[in-house]
Order: sequence, then structure tokens, then C-alpha cells
Amino acid sequence: MFIGMMAMMGSLWVFEIDPFPKDGSLKDVFNTNCLQMTQSQQMLKAYIMKGLNSTFDDPAGSLEKAIPAYDRRFTQIKEYFQKRLKNHPEAVEAFDKAQKIWDESKKILQAPPTKEGALQLKQNFKRMIPLLLQGSKPAAKGGLELLSLTGKLCRRPMKITIDYLLRLWGAPMPDYEADVQNIIDNFHANLKKLEANPLNNARTRKLLEQARKGFMFYEMMYNSKTRFIPNLLSRKADDNFKIIRGIKAEYKKQLT
Repeated sequence: MFIGMMAMMGSLWVFEIDPFPKDGSLKDVFNTNCLQMTQSQQMLKAYIMKGLNSTFDDPAGSLEKAIPAYDRRFTQIKEYFQKRLKNHPEAVEAFDKAQKIWDESKKILQAPPTKEGALQLKQNFKRMIPLLLQGSKPAAKGGLELLSLTGKLCRRPMKITIDYLLRLWGAPMPDYEADVQNIIDNFHANLKKLEANPLNNARTRKLLEQARKGFMFYEMMYNSKTRFIPNLLSRKADDNFKIIRGIKAEYKKQLT
């Protein structure tokens, strides 16, 4: 019954790719670039859920809509930062490298899902995310690094979900324990930094506490011998995404 209720709610939670802020400020575009990093993980999660033959939250339909929207936004963000940072060759080159990785990844996402494809996407995005960060780093002034930190916090539950789903699918995960422990340690380190942030207010402190409590689910899952339902894991990761976006929105209001 619980699974059935979640399935009926699924259509309310399908992820969408936010459009590029055409007339937005540097802060807006920097924030959208952070979304590029996190939403690559959402697409990978949808790819794996599709491979698991799940229809929960319509992963096939989500991917079909997300891939072209993500691709379009990728180009717009790349052009924005390469124009703005044309005197920073390392930033320009970083986006060119990220573009090649995305082009390869796009083809995998558009093809029928396989375990090999999922593992390749995981490695591709692991290389692409730091390049997207490097491509915008010279513009990270006025506290914009804070938006990157909240993005890192957001991606950790998504990554631990992806690893768990890959194991359920039967993909080879020889370094699973070390990877998950690193994700857990990184989450708490980033959370501690954000909790000490002077921009915190009553709302961000409340949301940070929600994020901390929500992450306890993943730590329990990692240490449990119980097999968790993929639909539940997918929903929990999306819940966290919404919480962290709320924190980021509060910080964004206060940044210059």
C-alpha cells in the first residue's frame, strides 16, 4: 500500500531543468552552473531507475525532457562564462573539456540504459563537475563560493543513492564501502562549514537541521542489512535536493 501511495504521488516530483537566466546577474548564472553539476546526478539517477525498469516518477519521460533542456542550458552557461572570463584561459579550457564529456554522456543517456553505461556516466560526471566549477571559479566573488558549497552538500545524498541503486542493479562496485564512507564524511564536513556561516538566519538553520536529519537515513541505509526500495531512495534524494535549494535561495538573497 505504501509503495502504491508513493507511485500515485510520483507525477508531482518529476525533476525539471531550470532554464538559463537570460537577463540574470552573475549570481543567477553562477547558481545555475551549480545546478548543472547537481542535475547531472539527477539525470544519472533517472537513467539507473529506468534501467531498473521503474516507472516511479517517470524516469524515462523525465530524461527525454531533461536531456535537450540540459544540453541547451549547458551551451548557454559555457558561452556566458567563456565570454566573461576570456582573459582566464584555464577557465575557458575547462568548459571546453566539460563540453566534450557532456557530449559523450548525452549519447549514453539517450541510449537504452545498461550497467556499463551507468558506470561510465558516473565516471564522466565525476570528471565533468570539477571542470564546471573550474570554469566559473575566477568569477566567484562576493561570497559566491557559498553557493558552490551548498551544491556539494546537495550532491552527496544523490551520489550515495546512485551508488546504492547501482548495487541493486548488480553493477560491479568494488570500492563501494570506501566511496560511501567518503561521501558521508564529506557531507558532514560541508554541513559543519555551512552551519558556521554568518549569513545563516532562522530559516537556513532550520533547513540545515532538516538536511542533517534527512542524511541520517542514508547512514542508516548504509549500515543496514535490509534491502531498501529504489522508489523510496529516489524520493529521499529529491527531498534533500529541495531542502538544499531552499538553503541556497536564502543565501542567494543575501549575497552581493
